Amino acid sequence: MKRESEVYSLSGGYSPFIYKSKTGLIYCFPVSSGHADMEFEFDISEQDLDVLKSSNFRFKALYYILFNEAQSTFGTGHPNPRRYTAEEFEDAKNRVLYKSEQDLMVFIKAFSKEKNLAEDYFQYFSKTVFQQE
Repeated sequence: MKRESEVYSLSGGYSPFIYKSKTGLIYCFPVSSGHADMEFEFDISEQDLDVLKSSNFRFKALYYILFNEAQSTFGTGHPNPRRYTAEEFEDAKNRVLYKSEQDLMVFIKAFSKEKNLAEDYFQYFSKTVFQQE
């Protein structure tokens, strides 16, 4: 049902997309961790959608940050699963969508280091998820 109401994505399948609900725009993204798969949904504005449509880099960066943040809240072997909150989503969304591109690249690098991900993992992640471009 949600994909039928889709208004924007970079690729189909297991990837984020935006759809129109009765109440507004929803950013929907899948996350897997071990044997657990979850789907997260949060409200976004028309302005957020415009920014995402205008920059594939920001669209990919948002999913990269959200995927890794949300994945750390659940999954096989996670000692204290918790809910990924709307406040966390808003903070990540605003950092990715409304920073300068240079500041965003610095943020991605620092985020990757904090999560113990390789420096070039953002590029690898983006290519594997968004291979249908």
